[in-house]
Amino acid sequence: MSSSILPNASLEASAPTDTSSSNGTDSETRTDDGATNKIRRVDSSSAFVLQDTLKETFHPVPLPVPSGPVQKQLERVGARMSRGIQKKIQRKNTCFDWGAMLLPMLSWLRTYDFRNTLFGDIVAGLTVGIMVIPQSMSYAKLASLPVEYGLYSAFMPVFAYAFFGSSRQLAVGPVALVSLMLSTSLSHFVDPSENEAAYVTLAIQISMMVGFTYIILGALRLGFITIFLSHAVISGFTSGAAIIIGMSQIKYILGVSMKGSKQLHYLIGNIIEVIDQFDWKVFLMGSFFIFLLLIMKHVGKTYAKFSFLRALGPLAVTALAIIVTVVFDLDEKGIPVIGDIPSGLPEISINKWSGIGAGLVSFVDLIPTVLSISIVGFMESIAIAKQLAVKHQYELDSSQELLGLGMANLAGAMFSSYPVTGSFSRTAVNNETGAKSGISALVTASLVGMVLLFLTPLFERMPTSVLGAIVISGVLGLVDLQEGKFLYKVHKLDFLVWLVSFSGTMFAGVESGLVIAVLLSLLLVLYESAYPHLPMIGRLPGTNVYRNIKQYPNATTYDGLVMCRIDAPIYFANTQNIREKLNKYELVAERDAMEAMKDKSDEGEDNKDSPISFDMLNSLTYFTKVHFIVIDMSPVSHIDTSGVHLLEEMHRDYQKRGLQMCLCNPNHYVMEKLFSSGLADKIGTNYIYCNTHDAVKDCLKEIENKSGGNSPGSVTKDEEGPIGLELGSESNTLKQRTPGNANDDHV
Repeated sequence: MSSSILPNASLEASAPTDTSSSNGTDSETRTDDGATNKIRRVDSSSAFVLQDTLKETFHPVPLPVPSGPVQKQLERVGARMSRGIQKKIQRKNTCFDWGAMLLPMLSWLRTYDFRNTLFGDIVAGLTVGIMVIPQSMSYAKLASLPVEYGLYSAFMPVFAYAFFGSSRQLAVGPVALVSLMLSTSLSHFVDPSENEAAYVTLAIQISMMVGFTYIILGALRLGFITIFLSHAVISGFTSGAAIIIGMSQIKYILGVSMKGSKQLHYLIGNIIEVIDQFDWKVFLMGSFFIFLLLIMKHVGKTYAKFSFLRALGPLAVTALAIIVTVVFDLDEKGIPVIGDIPSGLPEISINKWSGIGAGLVSFVDLIPTVLSISIVGFMESIAIAKQLAVKHQYELDSSQELLGLGMANLAGAMFSSYPVTGSFSRTAVNNETGAKSGISALVTASLVGMVLLFLTPLFERMPTSVLGAIVISGVLGLVDLQEGKFLYKVHKLDFLVWLVSFSGTMFAGVESGLVIAVLLSLLLVLYESAYPHLPMIGRLPGTNVYRNIKQYPNATTYDGLVMCRIDAPIYFANTQNIREKLNKYELVAERDAMEAMKDKSDEGEDNKDSPISFDMLNSLTYFTKVHFIVIDMSPVSHIDTSGVHLLEEMHRDYQKRGLQMCLCNPNHYVMEKLFSSGLADKIGTNYIYCNTHDAVKDCLKEIENKSGGNSPGSVTKDEEGPIGLELGSESNTLKQRTPGNANDDHV
């Protein structure tokens, strides 16, 4: 910011012209916030003087209270709070309340309105049940498991979550993303086509381990862990995984048999290898079902009166496919079908918990799979659950949600289930069809149980192309390329995270892509904290407000001062960057002042009528150097010992060069650190201010005194007293201060 010294600089256009008095007259204007500004016309210089009377009171910074009294006061406050909490517990916490902490179902069951909400819950439960039956079988196939294990996973875990889960609308069960992660992970250790029993055992053990992981995280109150998964990471990951899921189901649409893979380029290569097995009859049937499902989903979303089509789509397509297969004996004409499905409820599988790894893989090798499924599963559940909790105005505890999902997976592992989590699509349908409580989940699980007991023979002649069509139509909505375009337009670093997450998931694998994206996201967090925003600030005309000069180009700066604001905590990771920026701003201020002095010298040479005197140039030279570093510390919430050492080293360096550091509005915590380290005394408590304006007033007063009080570049005063301030229109800085009334409060 340049700050040339112009004796006759004109005021901003907002100042009215007054020529009524030769000795100067005063008039008043009001700023937008109602404050009164005095405009004084000084005939000797033909310039306006703007005096701000917004705040003329100096605000001292309160010193930290000694730790002893504070400690005693905190103890007294803590004692009162403890007594209050004890009374509250004694007064309100009944046995029912304690039970609700373990079974969240009791909290809403106590106030449940059977007359007005029961019917809606039943309708929602039946609708989701109709939707989950074909979906669960499709996702079991995606997980490389027999289709009945999808139904098992939609049975007992749903019952358990209804009792232990904190969300009243979340539809728990098998989902595409977790199914894919399970398949791609376990296929490395066991080939499901060669050793199906061992593969099933590993899937059940993974469910058990995921359940215990959730319970431990919930007991430790670690529900906040998902904050490390940014929206860009989640969007890129789900988009990439959705493409992998869809490509893995192409074999059911093409009618070919091929090896699976978790990497897109290998999947494409595998399809090309077996393309000679292409069956046009299966392809036509599968393509028709995909088209029909997409049409029904679109109509259900677009037209409210047909919203039921969205939920009925999978079951309607399944029923149509079964009817066509039975009527025309398509299974005998080469159309592959599911085949035998065992009827009856799932068997107890606790005995499969022993011998982790089924003798084929070690416990340690399964940990990455367990952690990735746990993180992704919780991320998928909590995202939709929190939205619905806000919509229905009830509190959702993230840690309790971990416990609910943990109990759902643990109960599922007891009854032959593979890992489950909340489903986006089924939860949306559950909410739209009127679910108000966990009773809808109980209805859904009961319907699945009825199917397991009595209706499994109906699904034995269902074409496998229907399963592929259901999965593909379901995951197409997860591909969010529009989000990538939005991030590219708004924030390039977030787009980079999205792109790495998206491409990494497709080409490096689901787990590797997630790990890469999370690590990149954490690196960006470290980068942002190590390079904090530290803008130069200036004073908004007519106010005592100081803002970023890049954001507000008309903000004024001052010769001899560097004013900046640190918009982050000061800690070991960003001290070096803060030091470099402060040094840079000092050099920039001196360079701009030198350019202003040069311009002024050239002006004096050109103006033969009023040449610049040697004393005036001498005074101008004084203003080419920075004398005060004013640091606004309002946003600094924390400072560690490295930050204290930084300020101490910079203060020592400034002192050697004749500069003074001024700190503005440090909070109580930062003030304690400054005083306990002795830095406040070294800087001088008279240089720690309540606000930036107070600091600027004092600094300008000292500059005025040191510069002799009557040079063009100084803040001067005459016998009447005020500091005359004027705003330059070209350089966006505070320029010539015309003599006026001397009152250093008016800056």
